[in-house]
Amino acid sequence: MAYNLNEAIEEHAFSTYDMFLKDHEDELKKQPAPSIAKEYYRDGDLYMFDEIQTGTCEPRRPKIDNLYDVFVAIRDDEAEHVKTMAHLQTDLELSNAHDGTCEVPDLFQGV
Repeated sequence: MAYNLNEAIEEHAFSTYDMFLKDHEDELKKQPAPSIAKEYYRDGDLYMFDEIQTGTCEPRRPKIDNLYDVFVAIRDDEAEHVKTMAHLQTDLELSNAHDGTCEVPDLFQGV
């Protein structure tokens, strides 16, 4: 039940960021990406960022060129949280992209 509640919260976060991006796209694309966002999403050694994923075996480092890209990365991260919460309510095991065992169940292909 807690995973279900958290999934709903993550869905709301995704929708909120998505609306913000649509409403402010032009303005955000003119702003530079903060260095901390570049370091976190693009350059940093992110603990578990690429390790546990639900829809792909490929690393998911986003492009971070401006503030719009930062908010896209945050929104997309919320989508990953939604998928993770949904998966945690099943008997499926999450895969690790770096140990040679990564397999994406057919149920989640293209999600």
